[in-house]
Amino acid sequence: KRSVAEAIADKVVPAIRAQEGWDRCEFIADDEAGDYGIVALWASKQAADAAASVISPILMPALAVAKGTPSIRLFEVYEQKQS
Repeated sequence: KRSVAEAIADKVVPAIRAQEGWDRCEFIADDEAGDYGIVALWASKQAADAAASVISPILMPALAVAKGTPSIRLFEVYEQKQS
């Protein structure tokens, strides 16, 4: 439900944005599919890893109230070379 997802985002997004090394953090939603998420871009993998220890204690209890199976994944960002 979107209201549950927004409540989670309201708790987690400010915590992410308070961490050193964050570049961008957005709440994303697909109401038709019932899929919601948070996308965070970090300056480095090291910044993401360091922030995880602060964010996880906030995120995991918040996700416990959500129905479904939450997924936390780390992706590398590909930046196309300028020609």
